[in-house]
Amino acid sequence: MPEKTILVTYYADPPFFTRKSVNQEYCEFFNVSPEQVIGRSCLETTPDKNRDQVQKKIENCVENDTVLISIEAAIKPDGTIALIRWVDTPVKDKTGKIIEIVAVGFPLQDRRKNQDRRQTV
Repeated sequence: MPEKTILVTYYADPPFFTRKSVNQEYCEFFNVSPEQVIGRSCLETTPDKNRDQVQKKIENCVENDTVLISIEAAIKPDGTIALIRWVDTPVKDKTGKIIEIVAVGFPLQDRRKNQDRRQTV
């Protein structure tokens, strides 16, 4: 079975756009080091025309304390656009206050590559 790429990032500090941490797969997929993205806004990799939509999505996740699933475009450092299915989940402290959002991403082009491999076997 082919390996799947799973991107994980945590957003902290209201309004929850600032990356707190990322996993190794995230760094490899975007060809960056953790130091290049931690502490920076997720909106920096969002195409200009999609920024308002992404901002509203994250705000909705926090305001309604709900898990949201969406497909978002992301700009990679080489300028290519990647489509990623994101699952955004609020994380609460002991008092019930949302303290961060964990976002798990599944690159769609990886899925297509895996489907192509299965069809050729």
